[in-house]
Amino acid sequence: MNLSTLPIEFELAAAKILSTHYPHSRFKLTAEIEKGFLTIDFQGYFTESFNPKNRPYSNPISEVYRNNKVDFRLFWSGEHLALSGRWRTAILSLEYTPIRQEWLNEDGEEISRPYSDGDKFEAIANSLYPILQQYFPI
Repeated sequence: MNLSTLPIEFELAAAKILSTHYPHSRFKLTAEIEKGFLTIDFQGYFTESFNPKNRPYSNPISEVYRNNKVDFRLFWSGEHLALSGRWRTAILSLEYTPIRQEWLNEDGEEISRPYSDGDKFEAIANSLYPILQQYFPI
């Protein structure tokens, strides 16, 4: 396992993309690069609208603020992008390239796009794909 630091420009671009789809969540990104394969875990955290000076815990990535319902994982191998995350009671994956999108259940069977999060994941994949090509031409 080879833990890596992501370029800050990539993290900022990803944060901007995710904030349009998850306006009340922020994400902590943890990356692993191994033999030309990139894996990024996106751990969700709630954001609050109250005064930050009255925040019970000053650390914004404290476990108190965890929102694991929006966690997902990204896999990248040069031209192939996959997003995988929990949807209701199952783990679903989106296999994405600019010309083809395919949804799979946790048994690897092809399924139709889940409503309504499927649109969100496809939009995230579409936005992240060129950024991944730019920063990780694996």
